[in-house]
Amino acid sequence: MKKFGLMLSGGGARSLAEIGVLKTLERHNLIPDVITGTSMGGMIGGFYVAGLKLSQMEKFAMTVIVSKILDAKSPLIYFLQNKLKKAGPAKYRGMGASLSVLTRQRALDSGRKIEYFLNKVTEGKDFSELRIPFACVAADLLSGKKIVLNEGKLSSAIRATISLPLIFEPFEYNRMLLVDGGVTNNAPIDVAREMGAEVVVAIDVNEDIKKRDEESFKTSFDVSWRATGITQSYIYRMELKSGDLIIKTGLGLDTMDFSKAKECIMKGEEDMEKEIKKLKGLLEG
Repeated sequence: MKKFGLMLSGGGARSLAEIGVLKTLERHNLIPDVITGTSMGGMIGGFYVAGLKLSQMEKFAMTVIVSKILDAKSPLIYFLQNKLKKAGPAKYRGMGASLSVLTRQRALDSGRKIEYFLNKVTEGKDFSELRIPFACVAADLLSGKKIVLNEGKLSSAIRATISLPLIFEPFEYNRMLLVDGGVTNNAPIDVAREMGAEVVVAIDVNEDIKKRDEESFKTSFDVSWRATGITQSYIYRMELKSGDLIIKTGLGLDTMDFSKAKECIMKGEEDMEKEIKKLKGLLEG
């Protein structure tokens, strides 16, 4: 069989569908030879290659306690507990004075608590100890380059790839200042091929950019976020075209809306199941 690469795209809560994808692959005894991921996809992939069982990952996704992974006074706790779901960063306008933190520091959350959590879950493992070759990506604010993370401490790499601007503090690592990999490469199919994958299955958990009316753009924040989103979506769609099999899955959830974890995971299982025959054909061909 051909060498099988699996690419897990970033998409916040939408990426939980990738747990379902992995469940279906395991059920058919189709274990990837190589896994790459970005942002939340990088975290799911990292947990998997570190040896976590999918049942553990699924349980965590459905019982996550935000106070255990965020700063005690993080405005994000307010946001998640109140399930504000307006499009983009406009959701933060209703949080009032708590968001004044953005004028005093680089993000809403320091990331220190989640870094501790990631290290605990991955048992402090190094890339050399992983059961499947793995890489995730981040963007370096200093050089402006895409950074492929495939050596050193796994938890540090995951902390870097999930560092969504405004949400988590940029991660200082090896003289770089790293933020979420989705800034430069939300579908690292090319990285999987560089690692030797002959067939790359790309998991797409993101919807296409939707049309908005003029009333959606009341502040410069709205305009800036939308412009950035258009650019990233365009690059992402171009990257996806290089995959051998693209699995469109997930639910149209807000990035930080984890309220439908079970349904999202089930959707991933179902959508991967529909393409199993095609995948087997590609691997055997």
